[in-house]
Amino acid sequence: MAARLIRFGLFELNTGTRQLLKQGRRVRLQDQPLRVLEILLEKPGELVTRQELKQRLWPSDIYVDFELGLNGAIKRLRLALGDTADNPRFIETVPKSGYRFLAPVQVAPEAVGTAQQPWEAEAPPTDSAGADGLGAQSTAERRPASPAHAAAKPRTARSWVVGSVATAILLAAYLLRPATPLLQVTRIAKLSNSGHALLGENLLSDGARLYYTERDIGTEPHLRQILLNGNEDNLVTGLHPDSLIRSLSPDHTTFLVLSRSEIAAGRFSPVWIVPVVGGPARRVGNLRSDDIAWSSNGSWLALGRVNQLFIARPDGTEERLLATVPGEVFYPRWSPDDRRLRFSVSDVKGQFAIWEIGAEGQNLHQLQFNWPGSPMESFGEWTADGRYYVFTSRRDGISNLWAIEDKADWLHRSRPEPVQLTAGPMSYFRPLPSRDGTQMFALGRQLGGTLLRYDMKRKSFDDFLGGRSADHLDFTRDGRWVTYVAYPEGTLWRARSDGSQQLQLTFPPLRALNPCWSPDGKRILFVVRRGGEMLKLYTISPEGGNPEPLVSEAHAQTSASWSPGGDFIVYGRDPNGENQDVSLYRFDLVSHHAEKIPGTEGLFAPLFSPDGRNVVAQSLTGDRLLVLVDLKTGKRTKLSKRRGDYPAWSADSQYLYFNTLMRDESALFRVHVPDGKEEKITYNVPFPTAGVYGVWSGLAPDGSPLVLRNREQSDVYALSLALR
Repeated sequence: MAARLIRFGLFELNTGTRQLLKQGRRVRLQDQPLRVLEILLEKPGELVTRQELKQRLWPSDIYVDFELGLNGAIKRLRLALGDTADNPRFIETVPKSGYRFLAPVQVAPEAVGTAQQPWEAEAPPTDSAGADGLGAQSTAERRPASPAHAAAKPRTARSWVVGSVATAILLAAYLLRPATPLLQVTRIAKLSNSGHALLGENLLSDGARLYYTERDIGTEPHLRQILLNGNEDNLVTGLHPDSLIRSLSPDHTTFLVLSRSEIAAGRFSPVWIVPVVGGPARRVGNLRSDDIAWSSNGSWLALGRVNQLFIARPDGTEERLLATVPGEVFYPRWSPDDRRLRFSVSDVKGQFAIWEIGAEGQNLHQLQFNWPGSPMESFGEWTADGRYYVFTSRRDGISNLWAIEDKADWLHRSRPEPVQLTAGPMSYFRPLPSRDGTQMFALGRQLGGTLLRYDMKRKSFDDFLGGRSADHLDFTRDGRWVTYVAYPEGTLWRARSDGSQQLQLTFPPLRALNPCWSPDGKRILFVVRRGGEMLKLYTISPEGGNPEPLVSEAHAQTSASWSPGGDFIVYGRDPNGENQDVSLYRFDLVSHHAEKIPGTEGLFAPLFSPDGRNVVAQSLTGDRLLVLVDLKTGKRTKLSKRRGDYPAWSADSQYLYFNTLMRDESALFRVHVPDGKEEKITYNVPFPTAGVYGVWSGLAPDGSPLVLRNREQSDVYALSLALR
């Protein structure tokens, strides 16, 4: 858009700087929602079709789910504007057509940046009075001067004034110089096609080839190379199957290799150097590590061991400790000038952060982004010229790519804030800038699943609900309606049991878990998971509307279950929460009073039996076995011999089904409640499974087990970069 100021409501959009302000304060908005706003403001009051938005935002050569991407951009834009789809003030949804900007719009009479700048002001007079308006005249009054001397003084004064003005202009130009143009992704192309690229392995490149690791189902990991000038994808031969490739030498002739089996066993691996073209491996001194990288000039190695970062010579000598940090060190990377290192750190809470230290051990610090939610930034890499540092940031289940500008040229100011390069719905990992800076390679993952029903008589799996990517299903008592969580989006839906009349009930950034119908079918109880916040219980009408919080307390809550009469619920507290009593609680829906159920210490995730006589829950101690609780007597009975996830009652309350899909023994089980007899239903589920929160299993209205098959696709992508 042309540079101008556009005002609507309390907001002001500067299209020159691409900043959205509310009453003078900047509103942070990601690139795609901002572009949607710009397009809508081009035609206020007019319909902008979804097809037009698709053509302008997602060219045909970019691999994204357009519907999901556009819906997400509109939701984020409405969130920034404080707008709602039900009662819009700014953005109206025209069903099946597009969107219309409703609010009155005012455009500033002149373009942004055309006002007179300080250096354009009229220069001060430079007559013979001199710089202070006194010198030449007062001196002439005191004593006469020779013609040559008299002429020189005005020239000197004028030169001084001109020099001062020029200096002021240069200083103003330097201080007011524009910011560096934004780095953006202009095109995304898929380079591999197997769908089995390993996300836990590094990408390496020598400029002509790109190396990545692939693992087909039932095979060992193997290194592959893509010829970038022809997109030819070949297997790299001559490597031992146990080779874990970690780095490529600056001259592109040798790999730094660790032992995959040693790392998998939780031990430090010896370090080996292996020729790229094949040949015998050579041990690097006595070095041991679980991650390692070459310096840019090849003179040093950086290696991590648990919470410590070391450097050493490539022959294994001169090893010395550089830093000790509060977490496990991985993915060390040198700056192009080898003066700094940045590395990722994971802590005991599962959070990721990026740290930096000088090559001499000075100025150790964590990079601070001050974003909401737990820090989840990692896997950073510098561009070859050192201008940008690209990294991944994971929020709400999506891993996106960001860039920090580390240095700028003298014509531009550097941007202190990171720039978002991707905005889902695909997740990207381990970015690797190309040597010429025009591209960035990354591993991309597209999540998805297929809902399957297990026929216990035929012992086979078949599509259920049309094979949609649905998780955490729950049915009404009569079996006519179903509620579920869409995978991977985490949104809550309801539909008829045949899949018709579906309706989306929640929207990002809210993510739903463990929905449960009320006995009368008029409310749905579920857990809300929002970035940076504790798990909380909410209810919502199956006809839509705003979710309503249920239990007000300063503790994280897990799944809950309605009593058969619908007058109270039983819920648990999150076992991963801090400083809270993990027990079962009874919440009265009339008095809104919650109280602890005696004798339920160490239990969570309760589920009422259909006959209302018992509750089953998981035990916090041991291996999280399933425990049966009689709420009248308080009697506790162990039901399972192994950890059981996502228990589900049969309609007659005689059987309890559960899964071990996240264990070595990937199977479905059931236990006969009256006598505790355990039975394996399936012998090792023959495909990978998935879920929005662990791996779910449940029951269809006819009692058949349900699982979600993992349809994840992981490949190598090339993202074209440009400045704008």
